[in-house]
This record gives sequence, C-alpha cells and structure tokens, in this order.
Amino acid sequence: MPMKQIQRIRRQLHQIPELDKQLPKTIAYIKQMLSSLSCTVFQPIPGAVCAYFDFHKTTMLAFRSDMDALPIQEQNAVSYRSTHKGQMHACGHDAHMAILLTFAKHLNAVPDCKHNVLLIFQPAEETTGGAKDIIDTGLFTQYHVDALFALHVMPKQKKGTIASKSGYLMAKSAQITLEIKGRSAHVAHFNEGKDALYAALCFVQRIYEISEQYKKEPHLLKFGVCNSGQVCNAISDDTLLKGTLRVFSDESFHYFHERLNELCKQLQKESGCDFQLSLSEGYPALVNNAELFEKSRTLLKEMAILTKADLLTEDFAYYGKVIKSMFFYLGIGDVSPLHSATFDFDDSCLSEGVNTFIQLLDIEIT
Repeated sequence: MPMKQIQRIRRQLHQIPELDKQLPKTIAYIKQMLSSLSCTVFQPIPGAVCAYFDFHKTTMLAFRSDMDALPIQEQNAVSYRSTHKGQMHACGHDAHMAILLTFAKHLNAVPDCKHNVLLIFQPAEETTGGAKDIIDTGLFTQYHVDALFALHVMPKQKKGTIASKSGYLMAKSAQITLEIKGRSAHVAHFNEGKDALYAALCFVQRIYEISEQYKKEPHLLKFGVCNSGQVCNAISDDTLLKGTLRVFSDESFHYFHERLNELCKQLQKESGCDFQLSLSEGYPALVNNAELFEKSRTLLKEMAILTKADLLTEDFAYYGKVIKSMFFYLGIGDVSPLHSATFDFDDSCLSEGVNTFIQLLDIEIT
C-alpha cells in the first residue's frame, strides 16, 4: 500500500477540519478524489458522500468513515496543522477518511471482487449522530447491503495492530441534566433559605455511592458540570448539574434511571428544594455481530481479541440495529488522548487499516 499516498491524504484533510454537517471543503475534497475512479458518487444526505463500486455480484459490503472534526484549537506545531481556527481533527476522522479513500483507489484497480462495495463518508458523528440520518434514507435497503464495517484509530493500543471483540464493544450513553431550585438567604440567616448547592452535593455523593455498589456490569456515572449561586455570602437558590451515564444493557440503564428519580424525590423532601431531572439519551451500545466477528477473525489472522468493552461511545452503534456490522480499533501507540488539542500520531500505520478492509473483501456472506 503506497505509504506516502495515504499520509498525504490524511494530512491534507487534517488541515481543513469542519464541524457537524457543515463540511463543504471536506466534501469537495472527497468528491475530487473519487472523480477519476470507476464508481458512482452520490450524496444520500447533504452532508455525506457515497461511492458505489459495481462488480455485478449478488452480495454487497459497505465500509464507513466519519468526516466531522471537533471545536478544538490545535496546539500541534506541525506543517499540516489545522488552518481553521478553533477546529481540529482531534479524533482521527481525517485518518478514517484517508483509509477509505485509499481503499477506494484499490477497488478501482482490481479487475474483480467477490462483492459489490459501497463506501460511506458520514457527517455528525461527534454531534447529533449522522448515522441515523444515513439509515433514514433507506440506503441499506436500496443497495441491498449485507454487512457494514468501520474502524477507529485508538491511542494506547500497539501501533499498527487491529483489535476487536464479539458483542458489546462500546457503551450506551445518556446525558444527565439536573436543575435544583431553592431559596436564597444571607448566610447569617441561612435557616431562612433552601440551599440548592448543598442539595446538589448530597445528590452527587449519594448517587456515586449507588454507582459504586452496582456490580452487574461495568458502567460509568459521573458529573462534570456544577453551576451554582451568585455571591459567596448568600445561600444558593439555583444549582445546575450535568453529567453522563454510560452502561451496556437496557437493564442497567433502567436501573440507574429509576435510582436517579428516586433520589430526586427523596432529597426534594429532605431539602425543600425543587428537583427537575432529565436524561437525554445519547448513542446506543455498539454491539459487534457475532457471525461477522468469527468470519473476520478467520480472515484477519493477526487481529487482537479484546477481553472487555470500552465506556466510549460511537454513533456506528445505530447501524448495528438495522444491519450486520463490525467495528475495529486500529492501534496508534502511546500518543495524546483522543479529543485533546495535542492529538497526533505516526500516520504510517494507516496502511494497516486499508489492508484490513482489503482482506475483508474475501468474507463469505450467507
């Protein structure tokens, strides 16, 4: 696989990060790269690009890359750093696009293939879940897609290695928002108030205790935002908490939803404050199809088998609800974390992602 080619593509895309579904430069770049290839290029939704390679077969494989970047100011001093202020490919989507575009060039060069192939460049993975928009177009039914594959670059995993597991790979997520309304009073007369800040502290402490005692499956329940009060010498009359819940099963999700509601009712009685709780469901759990996993393991002889799932989330999970799907990690070594302003890596390892997709072209579809 031409190393310089894939590096060039990734670094050119790295310089033009765009957000959500507003990806005009990214779309133009992808279309230009596909324009000389023997494939049908189309946009199922305004923010996405697809490439269909017709080998006149009865089965269809699809491969997906995300496209959007993050609202982060890059701090890397590299020649290919972002040229868009406050925007950065800090999650590796530039790498995923480079892999898929290089894979497209391979498909264009082969005389035959066991399956027809559909490449999907998808927006809004970091925001609203562009996967849902792709599904809603009926694309998978229209093109009779039998299986879908994707990968994600992964720090702290050995560089150049492919890894995955059957079943649960990533978590189901929900954002927790809790507003507590109390009554302000001067601290000298605190008994005349209803302390919304203290009520919030009690809530966090008790729900953390509940979380620590839950042993049925790995999970995460943490708060990252607490806004409360106006001045230091008055009881706070309003506190806003925001956090996240991550689980794998619906059973665990319902368990914590019930405990959150029960705790709100209990503390409302104890504190006299008003508790308003909402859970905004994020992405579902990402579940790799067991049949595809076994077939992939046979083809990918050096694939590392993971023993536990991650508490990360991915909108690729939506695809698994409507089609057989399989998601992999591509190791990029000991580098800065995903979503950090210094995220970067040795992109010579991206050729392993392309080779993985090429090997998957031999998968048997029944």
